[in-house]
Amino acid sequence: MSTPLVYIGGAARSGSTLLERMLAELPGYCPVGELVFIWERCVRRNDRCGCGERFSDCPFWDQVGKSAFGGWDGVDADEAIRLRAAVDRHRNLDRLAGLRGPGGLEPAITAYAALTDRLYQAVREVSGASVIIDSSKHVGYALLLRRLPSIDLRLVHLIRRSHGVVNSWSRQVRKPGVGDGTQYMSTHPPSWAVGLWIADNLLYDALGRRTRRATRARYEDIIADPNAELGRITSELDLPAAAQALSFLADSAAELPASHALSGNPMRFQRGKVELRADNEWRTAMSRSRRAAITAATWPLLLRYGYPLASSGQRYP
Repeated sequence: MSTPLVYIGGAARSGSTLLERMLAELPGYCPVGELVFIWERCVRRNDRCGCGERFSDCPFWDQVGKSAFGGWDGVDADEAIRLRAAVDRHRNLDRLAGLRGPGGLEPAITAYAALTDRLYQAVREVSGASVIIDSSKHVGYALLLRRLPSIDLRLVHLIRRSHGVVNSWSRQVRKPGVGDGTQYMSTHPPSWAVGLWIADNLLYDALGRRTRRATRARYEDIIADPNAELGRITSELDLPAAAQALSFLADSAAELPASHALSGNPMRFQRGKVELRADNEWRTAMSRSRRAAITAATWPLLLRYGYPLASSGQRYP
């Protein structure tokens, strides 16, 4: 029997870690973070799990490894990394989507899919969850997951205003779960971030039309009214979520315990009361000319997703 998997997709820096952590508070939901990176960042590099332990010391992921492969040393991590690098690329999206034959990529797709399927089956077995949540965001990985017999994909296309995403890519933020904690998340110039925002959202628009259970959500709406948005998302994805299960949300804050989510935004390490406040730093950090340039480049999608084009002096819808 296949397991419902809520896959959060969209442009990076759109708030997927926060949405995943809130959904994970619903009974029977298990968050895995950005599982697409498990081989290089966790099995190989030994980053920290959301619970605070190094991956190799986390009891949950130790049991997942034993269930899936008889232990993490029972699988060739270098080969898994090679398979992901070969398969999960934008130039292969048409092959992964079935728009043309896999050609010479078929052995790699088959091997990577089998490896990934065993991984999610083990997560379900160890967690006992009825729903898994993955915030990997990669379009290619989402297309791969649709092939897995153990997975019933439910897609959330998460959107954040382009200005906020571009500003997030410009900031230096420490990655506490990597190495000694002195490294920073990657940064990119506005032109790169704008291009990625447009490409990823267009791709998820297309994928949403080809996915039986899919919905769209805006970061700003989730922050403004999390009860309504979580209820709507679970309803539109045909997933269980009793109203009383949202009691962890109160007074513009969420009470969040530790989880075993891998990779993603550093906020995955926060525990206890987390204030739900929109990150609108871009309104003051960006010059008027930069805000105007981003609007000029992204206005068709801003309108499509219901954002006002004026980027100053207005509150979001």
